[in-house]
Amino acid sequence: MLGNTYDDGLGIRLGVSAGGATQHMDQMFITAPPYPPSILLTGIIVNKLGQRFVAEDSYHSRTAGFIMEQPDSAAYLIVDEAHLEHPKMPLVPLIDGWETVVEMEAALGIPPGNLAATLDRYNAYAARGADPDFHKQPEFLAAQDNGPWGAFDMSLGKAMYAGFTLGGLATSVDGQVLRDDGAVVAGLYAVGACASNIAQDGKGYASGTQLGEGSFFGRRAGAHAAARAQGM
Repeated sequence: MLGNTYDDGLGIRLGVSAGGATQHMDQMFITAPPYPPSILLTGIIVNKLGQRFVAEDSYHSRTAGFIMEQPDSAAYLIVDEAHLEHPKMPLVPLIDGWETVVEMEAALGIPPGNLAATLDRYNAYAARGADPDFHKQPEFLAAQDNGPWGAFDMSLGKAMYAGFTLGGLATSVDGQVLRDDGAVVAGLYAVGACASNIAQDGKGYASGTQLGEGSFFGRRAGAHAAARAQGM
Protein backbone atom coordinates (compact mmCIF):
# COMPACT_ATOMS: atom_id res chain seq x y z
CA MET A 1 0.00 0.00 0.00
CA LEU A 2 1.09 3.55 -0.74
CA GLY A 3 1.17 6.01 2.12
CA ASN A 4 3.21 7.08 5.11
CA THR A 5 3.57 6.22 8.78
CA TYR A 6 0.54 8.24 9.79
CA ASP A 7 -1.89 6.88 7.19
CA ASP A 8 -3.46 4.65 9.82
CA GLY A 9 -7.16 5.51 9.46
CA LEU A 10 -7.29 7.31 12.79
CA GLY A 11 -9.12 10.32 11.35
CA ILE A 12 -11.84 8.08 9.94
CA ARG A 13 -12.14 6.14 13.19
CA LEU A 14 -12.46 9.37 15.16
CA GLY A 15 -15.23 10.53 12.83
CA VAL A 16 -17.08 7.23 13.21
CA SER A 17 -16.77 7.43 17.01
CA ALA A 18 -18.55 10.81 16.83
CA GLY A 19 -21.42 9.34 14.83
CA GLY A 20 -20.15 9.84 11.29
CA ALA A 21 -21.05 7.43 8.49
CA THR A 22 -18.58 6.00 6.00
CA GLN A 23 -18.80 5.36 2.27
CA HIS A 24 -16.97 3.08 -0.19
CA MET A 25 -14.73 1.54 2.46
CA ASP A 26 -14.26 -1.56 0.29
CA GLN A 27 -12.86 0.39 -2.66
CA MET A 28 -9.27 1.24 -3.53
CA PHE A 29 -6.91 2.60 -6.15
CA ILE A 30 -4.58 -0.17 -7.30
CA THR A 31 -2.10 -0.18 -10.14
CA ALA A 32 0.95 -1.78 -11.73
CA PRO A 33 1.53 0.21 -14.93
CA PRO A 34 3.51 -1.54 -17.68
CA TYR A 35 4.54 1.80 -19.20
CA PRO A 36 6.68 3.76 -19.93
CA PRO A 37 7.63 3.09 -22.68
CA SER A 38 4.32 3.91 -24.32
CA ILE A 39 5.02 1.56 -27.23
CA LEU A 40 3.84 -1.28 -24.99
CA LEU A 41 0.34 0.21 -25.08
CA THR A 42 0.10 -0.74 -28.74
CA GLY A 43 -0.21 -4.36 -27.60
CA ILE A 44 -3.31 -6.08 -26.28
CA ILE A 45 -4.23 -6.97 -22.71
CA VAL A 46 -6.16 -10.23 -22.46
CA ASN A 47 -7.57 -12.38 -19.68
CA LYS A 48 -6.93 -16.11 -19.23
CA LEU A 49 -9.60 -16.79 -21.88
CA GLY A 50 -7.64 -14.78 -24.44
CA GLN A 51 -10.20 -11.97 -24.52
CA ARG A 52 -9.58 -8.23 -24.44
CA PHE A 53 -11.55 -6.37 -21.76
CA VAL A 54 -10.21 -2.80 -21.64
CA ALA A 55 -8.63 -0.15 -23.85
CA GLU A 56 -4.92 -0.63 -23.27
CA ASP A 57 -4.29 3.14 -23.27
CA SER A 58 -6.64 3.67 -20.32
CA TYR A 59 -5.34 5.33 -17.17
CA HIS A 60 -3.39 2.62 -15.37
CA SER A 61 -5.67 2.32 -12.33
CA ARG A 62 -8.67 1.94 -14.63
CA THR A 63 -6.90 -0.92 -16.41
CA ALA A 64 -6.04 -2.48 -13.05
CA GLY A 65 -9.64 -2.16 -11.88
CA PHE A 66 -10.81 -4.20 -14.85
CA ILE A 67 -8.03 -6.75 -14.32
CA MET A 68 -9.33 -7.36 -10.80
CA GLU A 69 -12.70 -8.35 -12.31
CA GLN A 70 -11.27 -10.97 -14.67
CA PRO A 71 -11.19 -14.71 -13.87
CA ASP A 72 -8.56 -15.21 -11.13
CA SER A 73 -7.59 -11.52 -11.62
CA ALA A 74 -5.26 -12.77 -14.36
CA ALA A 75 -4.19 -10.73 -17.38
CA TYR A 76 -1.41 -10.68 -19.94
CA LEU A 77 -0.02 -7.88 -22.09
CA ILE A 78 0.80 -9.33 -25.50
CA VAL A 79 3.19 -7.58 -27.90
CA ASP A 80 5.08 -8.68 -30.98
CA GLU A 81 8.80 -8.34 -31.57
CA ALA A 82 8.46 -4.97 -33.28
CA HIS A 83 6.79 -3.42 -30.22
CA LEU A 84 8.48 -5.27 -27.34
CA GLU A 85 10.52 -3.16 -24.95
CA HIS A 86 11.15 -3.66 -21.26
CA PRO A 87 9.17 -1.38 -18.90
CA LYS A 88 11.23 1.37 -17.32
CA MET A 89 9.63 0.50 -13.97
CA PRO A 90 9.94 -3.29 -13.51
CA LEU A 91 6.47 -3.79 -12.07
CA VAL A 92 5.15 -6.18 -14.72
CA PRO A 93 7.41 -9.19 -15.41
CA LEU A 94 8.08 -10.58 -18.87
CA ILE A 95 6.97 -14.22 -18.85
CA ASP A 96 8.66 -15.40 -22.05
CA GLY A 97 8.63 -15.16 -25.82
CA TRP A 98 7.20 -17.60 -28.38
CA GLU A 99 7.68 -18.12 -32.09
CA THR A 100 3.99 -18.81 -32.68
CA VAL A 101 0.69 -17.74 -31.15
CA VAL A 102 -0.24 -21.41 -30.77
CA GLU A 103 2.79 -21.96 -28.53
CA MET A 104 1.94 -18.84 -26.55
CA GLU A 105 -1.65 -19.99 -25.98
CA ALA A 106 -0.44 -23.34 -24.69
CA ALA A 107 2.16 -21.80 -22.38
CA LEU A 108 -0.31 -19.31 -20.89
CA GLY A 109 -3.12 -21.85 -20.55
CA ILE A 110 -5.41 -19.94 -22.91
CA PRO A 111 -8.01 -22.08 -24.75
CA PRO A 112 -6.66 -23.01 -28.21
CA GLY A 113 -7.61 -20.50 -30.89
CA ASN A 114 -8.95 -17.82 -28.55
CA LEU A 115 -5.88 -15.60 -28.45
CA ALA A 116 -5.28 -16.10 -32.16
CA ALA A 117 -8.82 -14.92 -32.91
CA THR A 118 -8.43 -11.90 -30.63
CA LEU A 119 -5.15 -10.94 -32.27
CA ASP A 120 -6.57 -11.39 -35.77
CA ARG A 121 -9.50 -9.09 -35.01
CA TYR A 122 -7.34 -6.48 -33.30
CA ASN A 123 -4.72 -6.52 -36.05
CA ALA A 124 -7.28 -6.17 -38.83
CA TYR A 125 -8.82 -3.07 -37.26
CA ALA A 126 -5.49 -1.63 -36.07
CA ALA A 127 -4.25 -1.67 -39.66
CA ARG A 128 -7.15 0.69 -40.41
CA GLY A 129 -6.52 2.84 -37.34
CA ALA A 130 -9.70 1.70 -35.60
CA ASP A 131 -10.71 -0.11 -32.42
CA PRO A 132 -14.49 -0.59 -32.46
CA ASP A 133 -14.39 -2.84 -29.40
CA PHE A 134 -12.70 -0.53 -26.86
CA HIS A 135 -11.95 2.69 -28.79
CA LYS A 136 -8.24 2.87 -28.08
CA GLN A 137 -6.70 6.08 -29.42
CA PRO A 138 -5.20 5.76 -32.92
CA GLU A 139 -1.68 6.66 -31.75
CA PHE A 140 -1.64 3.46 -29.68
CA LEU A 141 -3.02 1.20 -32.39
CA ALA A 142 -0.52 -1.05 -34.16
CA ALA A 143 -0.92 -4.54 -35.55
CA GLN A 144 0.87 -7.15 -33.44
CA ASP A 145 1.56 -9.52 -36.31
CA ASN A 146 5.35 -9.72 -36.49
CA GLY A 147 6.43 -12.70 -34.36
CA PRO A 148 7.90 -13.81 -32.11
CA TRP A 149 5.50 -12.59 -29.42
CA GLY A 150 6.13 -11.76 -25.79
CA ALA A 151 3.77 -11.74 -22.82
CA PHE A 152 4.01 -9.60 -19.69
CA ASP A 153 2.20 -10.88 -16.60
CA MET A 154 -0.23 -8.27 -15.23
CA SER A 155 -1.97 -10.76 -12.95
CA LEU A 156 -2.61 -10.03 -9.30
CA GLY A 157 0.11 -11.80 -7.34
CA LYS A 158 2.55 -11.67 -10.27
CA ALA A 159 2.78 -7.97 -11.10
CA MET A 160 3.94 -5.60 -8.35
CA TYR A 161 0.69 -3.81 -7.50
CA ALA A 162 0.50 -0.83 -5.17
CA GLY A 163 -2.47 1.25 -4.10
CA PHE A 164 -4.40 3.12 -1.46
CA THR A 165 -7.93 3.16 -0.14
CA LEU A 166 -10.65 5.46 -1.49
CA GLY A 167 -13.29 5.18 1.23
CA GLY A 168 -13.80 7.57 4.10
CA LEU A 169 -16.33 9.63 6.00
CA ALA A 170 -19.51 10.70 4.24
CA THR A 171 -19.56 14.48 3.90
CA SER A 172 -21.59 17.37 2.55
CA VAL A 173 -20.30 19.73 -0.14
CA ASP A 174 -18.97 21.88 2.72
CA GLY A 175 -17.02 19.02 4.29
CA GLN A 176 -19.52 18.47 7.12
CA VAL A 177 -19.47 14.87 8.30
CA LEU A 178 -22.83 13.16 7.84
CA ARG A 179 -24.57 10.49 9.88
CA ASP A 180 -26.16 7.35 8.41
CA ASP A 181 -29.48 9.18 8.09
CA GLY A 182 -27.86 12.12 6.28
CA ALA A 183 -28.00 14.47 9.26
CA VAL A 184 -24.93 16.59 10.00
CA VAL A 185 -22.56 15.83 12.89
CA ALA A 186 -22.44 19.39 14.21
CA GLY A 187 -18.99 20.95 14.20
CA LEU A 188 -17.22 17.98 12.59
CA TYR A 189 -15.54 18.30 9.19
CA ALA A 190 -13.53 15.92 7.03
CA VAL A 191 -11.67 16.48 3.77
CA GLY A 192 -8.91 14.82 1.76
CA ALA A 193 -8.15 11.19 2.52
CA CYS A 194 -10.37 11.25 5.64
CA ALA A 195 -13.43 11.82 3.45
CA SER A 196 -14.89 9.43 0.92
CA ASN A 197 -13.27 10.08 -2.46
CA ILE A 198 -15.27 11.51 -5.37
CA ALA A 199 -13.81 8.61 -7.36
CA GLN A 200 -15.77 5.71 -5.93
CA ASP A 201 -13.37 3.08 -7.27
CA GLY A 202 -10.01 2.85 -9.00
CA LYS A 203 -11.58 2.96 -12.46
CA GLY A 204 -12.67 6.54 -11.90
CA TYR A 205 -9.55 7.83 -10.16
CA ALA A 206 -6.85 9.99 -11.72
CA SER A 207 -3.57 11.22 -10.28
CA GLY A 208 -4.03 14.22 -8.02
CA THR A 209 -7.72 13.68 -7.34
CA GLN A 210 -7.26 13.61 -3.57
CA LEU A 211 -5.05 16.71 -3.69
CA GLY A 212 -7.74 18.54 -5.62
CA GLU A 213 -10.45 17.39 -3.25
CA GLY A 214 -8.38 18.28 -0.19
CA SER A 215 -7.77 21.85 -1.35
CA PHE A 216 -11.25 22.50 -2.79
CA PHE A 217 -13.33 20.97 -0.01
CA GLY A 218 -10.82 22.08 2.64
CA ARG A 219 -11.43 25.68 1.58
CA ARG A 220 -15.20 25.18 1.66
CA ALA A 221 -15.01 23.45 5.05
CA GLY A 222 -12.89 26.26 6.47
CA ALA A 223 -15.28 28.93 5.20
CA HIS A 224 -18.28 27.03 6.56
CA ALA A 225 -16.66 26.49 9.96
CA ALA A 226 -15.70 30.17 10.18
CA ALA A 227 -19.21 31.31 9.28
CA ARG A 228 -20.64 28.88 11.84
CA ALA A 229 -18.31 30.22 14.55
CA GLN A 230 -19.22 33.82 13.76
CA GLY A 231 -22.89 32.99 14.03
CA MET A 232 -22.59 31.47 17.47
